Amino acid sequence: MSDNEESVLMSYVKLMSFLSALALIILWVLIILVAFFSSFGAPEQSVIDRSAVLERLKAIEVVAVKGEAQKAGAAAEDSTAKAVEASAPEAAAGEIDGGAITTATCAACHSIGLLESPKIGDREAWEKRIQANGGMDGLVKSAIAGKGAMPARGGNAGLSDAEVKAAIEFMMQ
Repeated sequence: MSDNEESVLMSYVKLMSFLSALALIILWVLIILVAFFSSFGAPEQSVIDRSAVLERLKAIEVVAVKGEAQKAGAAAEDSTAKAVEASAPEAAAGEIDGGAITTATCAACHSIGLLESPKIGDREAWEKRIQANGGMDGLVKSAIAGKGAMPARGGNAGLSDAEVKAAIEFMMQ
């Protein structure tokens, strides 16, 4: 082979190497683009339906003192929540059902001791909280204002001070 033929052969080898590398890069880019754009197709069934989430988050019930539902009038007929009487059918007027309040508002965290919250029925843990807050009134004020990760009134702004106290007393039993 002459020098001229060798140089032509080398240029073909270089050209073929370059074209092969270019083809691999283009193939790699196409694979990435196909994977990226295929994620924009029809939504999968695992996507959460917004209306289903809103349905699960809406209020289930509102705790009312027996006899208060009649005074509330139109508010008792609100479509987003229904007023329920205290769980004891023969409860005296003005009596607050701490158990119903605890079930509706407090149990989500206090039933399992979430973020070191005192568990329902753990009298010793509750006594420590009472002592740390200067008595029952201090503990109630702390719950009304919110403490640590717990929002004010346990996240239920509709609770009165008396209802917060009744819930705490119920959880201490």
